[in-house]
Amino acid sequence: MKLHLGCGQRYLEGYVNIDYPLTEHSVQQKSVADELADLKELRYKSGSVDEVRLHHVFEHFSRATACAFLAGWNSWLKQGGTVRIEVPDFEKTGKVALSKWSSLKEKSVAIRHIFGSQEAHWAVHYQGYTPTSLSAFVKQFGYKAEGINKNSHLGTYNIEIIASKAKAISKDDFLKITADYLSNFLVDFSESEKLMLETWIQEYKMQVDKTFATE
Repeated sequence: MKLHLGCGQRYLEGYVNIDYPLTEHSVQQKSVADELADLKELRYKSGSVDEVRLHHVFEHFSRATACAFLAGWNSWLKQGGTVRIEVPDFEKTGKVALSKWSSLKEKSVAIRHIFGSQEAHWAVHYQGYTPTSLSAFVKQFGYKAEGINKNSHLGTYNIEIIASKAKAISKDDFLKITADYLSNFLVDFSESEKLMLETWIQEYKMQVDKTFATE
């Protein structure tokens, strides 16, 4: 079983194409999805999935939810199963946005690509990824990066990581990994920042409880 999550209007043969219903979209005119669902409500049996694939979806979720997704997908995937995640190239796009040689149009498109198109409640971006940061992120969650593809389209720049499940990790260990990852985003270890981390971890726990595989 191969899953194409957040398929939009792009139908991939050989995959279960899953997306929000049209009522959650503002500009999309038709649905090609095999299944209509909120991606945050999906759950599959342990070791039942061969591939999880997303194109310009992952960046629409908070860091805590992204951690819960990587943990959950790891639990769904067979050993050696694949994740394919395409996101905006934050580094390349940021250079365009900041370059004195870029036109106003080029800068504006770059800013949109960084922060999202913002025409729907979900059409905002919560995180910027580079080839290095995305590779390190998935590695922490039990995946081995097999390759990075780069592409551009109409003045936007993107990266796609292809990674395989290298090891199964317990739910308890994923919590420790997530706490370690999220702590990198603290500015210091003051009480207010510790409370911030705890809030993020609670968000992670709520999501991973929904996503982590059933036996």
